[in-house]
Amino acid sequence: MAHVNPIQVQKYLKGVDYPASKKTLLEKAKSMGADENICASLEQLPDEDFQTPADVSQAFGALPDDARPASVQRDRTAHKDAHKEAPRSSGSNEFLVQALQDSMAEIQICELALEKLDNEHARAFAQSMIDEHGRMGRELEQLAAARKIDMPSRIRPEQEMTVDEFASLEGRDFEQRWIQYNIDVHERDIKIFQHYAGEDYDPDIRKLAHGTAATFAKHLKKAHDVGRKLAKT
Repeated sequence: MAHVNPIQVQKYLKGVDYPASKKTLLEKAKSMGADENICASLEQLPDEDFQTPADVSQAFGALPDDARPASVQRDRTAHKDAHKEAPRSSGSNEFLVQALQDSMAEIQICELALEKLDNEHARAFAQSMIDEHGRMGRELEQLAAARKIDMPSRIRPEQEMTVDEFASLEGRDFEQRWIQYNIDVHERDIKIFQHYAGEDYDPDIRKLAHGTAATFAKHLKKAHDVGRKLAKT
């Protein structure tokens, strides 16, 4: 994962009116009390307008590791050495919450796909996403319950907007937007889960993140395969 965890960054960007420029994101983060490492990382983003929070997370994932400020690298190493035995982190809690909401959003969007799409390959993929993200959601809830973490019953506001967008689309417009959405979110989520597979102090979180990242890689491959089939129809 490139320098900072996108999930942690997003909490400093709540309330941003998208599309938003890098300057807008940086100003919002500062107003929300983001530390110098978060701000330095935002400075590394490309100078462009970001359409959604997911675009911001993808941009972080695309940054090379050597773009990480030296202070972030030193602090990260020191943090790991000083807390190797730490059982859990607040970042883990937020990770579980947002991962569950991501699965819930994926299910809602793929349920729309079953209503709107006729292509058998696309429908089969949508159903597999509903089934597998449902299973992941149950695993996340069990892990959260063991840690006495309150889990959300609804997706995030920006995700509700995305669901509403899909509900308004039909035919080829829905099909193309839906398959690209699945490619984009799985590329983003692989990077986020790989981060927690390697960085989190909780062995149960590491195990879940490692296994789920591998599953997401399979989902991404299927999404590309379906996308190629749809392009031929």
